[in-house]
Amino acid sequence: MLFFSLALISISPLHSQSKLGKLTPLIGKWEGTATAYFPREKGKKPRVESVLVDCRSAMKGTYVECSSTWTQENGQSRELRTFFNFDQKKNFYDILYLYDNWAGKVNYALYFDPSSKTFSGSDYFMAKGTIQAEEKVTWKISDDGMTVEGNEFNHYDSDKADYWPKTFEFTWKKVK
Repeated sequence: MLFFSLALISISPLHSQSKLGKLTPLIGKWEGTATAYFPREKGKKPRVESVLVDCRSAMKGTYVECSSTWTQENGQSRELRTFFNFDQKKNFYDILYLYDNWAGKVNYALYFDPSSKTFSGSDYFMAKGTIQAEEKVTWKISDDGMTVEGNEFNHYDSDKADYWPKTFEFTWKKVK
């Protein structure tokens, strides 16, 4: 299952330039909250987490690397490492997620819409092992660079065509 997932087509430094542009405001320390929703599991309560994030410029300025800890209300935590860069040849932002509690990795392209000032992307995955599914994500960095908001929605092939429930959201606030 993809929790806090975004995905990437290619993350090769050969396709990356020091043109992080719209991602530069991510550099710094952040605190926030996140909520996972389970719309297909009747009666299952949302999972609420506190989030600590430290993002820095990496690999000669071609990547933003974020190390984060996500702690549930019961004290259980997980670590996540995220790498962002700009693929100049394909004109999109790459994102790669590595988890400490899952052997897989999630990676895909994020496209920036200047009118809404939002990054968006999508990923395909297998839900419950056999159901094809798609996840759509959005990231928005505030104009002052002090807040990041993210949302995830997913659709299973077994769902009604227009059913895209929210499955995850987070808000980070810059502390340094």
